[in-house]
Amino acid sequence: MITFRQLEVFRAVMLTGSISGAAQMLGIAQPTATNTLKRLEDVLGVALFDRSGARLRPTATAQQIFEATTPSMSAFERLSQTVMDVVRGQHSVFRMGVSPSVSQGLGPRALSIFARRRPGTQLRMDTLSMMQNRDYLWFAEGDCTITIFPIEDPGIASFRVSSIGMVCVVPSDHRLAAQGRVTIHDIATEPLIFFHPNTPHGRFVRGIFDQAGIEPNISIETRFAQSAPCLMREGFGIALQDELSSLGLSDPGLTVLPLEGSPRQPVLLHCLADKRDGAEVRTVLSSLVQAVGELGFPDEYGAEERARP
Repeated sequence: MITFRQLEVFRAVMLTGSISGAAQMLGIAQPTATNTLKRLEDVLGVALFDRSGARLRPTATAQQIFEATTPSMSAFERLSQTVMDVVRGQHSVFRMGVSPSVSQGLGPRALSIFARRRPGTQLRMDTLSMMQNRDYLWFAEGDCTITIFPIEDPGIASFRVSSIGMVCVVPSDHRLAAQGRVTIHDIATEPLIFFHPNTPHGRFVRGIFDQAGIEPNISIETRFAQSAPCLMREGFGIALQDELSSLGLSDPGLTVLPLEGSPRQPVLLHCLADKRDGAEVRTVLSSLVQAVGELGFPDEYGAEERARP
């Protein structure tokens, strides 16, 4: 059976390139490091390093194991550091993860309000992909996340704060730019900068076209909506973006047009369920509610609270 200590020594050897370096990094005796690594190789039944030279050279298998274990090992190191900070009374950092769309305006505005309410608290904002949000909370990398897609996990509490629609972004000299708004039929034949089908954004935009019975004219695909303006400037076409992403657009050469009849996406705050009533989560929740109002989006959390018996 593989032990955490074996993986820890293996990772140290990969990072330092030698047994002696690994032993020094971990604060253990060199023979202990040697024996631990040998035991791991015995358990796996393969040699992980080429020992023919002065420096250990990892095999292809070792490289694959290193890549597979690094996220979990790094997360454990951060968790260990968090525990030590708590014990030393140094845990005064509030860490908020945001999806790329939220990072364009809403996240910074909410943290600005939070900072005024909690002066002296050190803040950190991490932009996360869809797949990172659950681990970000469970591995204690952050205190909360804000997304425009739900997280299905019974151990995670979610608060619906607002909702957003879609907009169409076009070059300012495009034939549609003079219109006050567009419909999905207006852009049916336009070359489109589309989004990867495995992303929330890609699935949402694809759903709009499917509902209208239109096959999109895809010019190029990208993973993040924030890449679209650069691709647009290179002549790849126009793009549908969510309203939060469009907050980050400052290029006078681009025009943002509301998409008529656009479905709405939720804006959600997530935290571990056992922290939902904590003071910091409540402060960031109220800060987020204020931020959506300042940016002109509906306060759906307040409406929900008022509707409760």
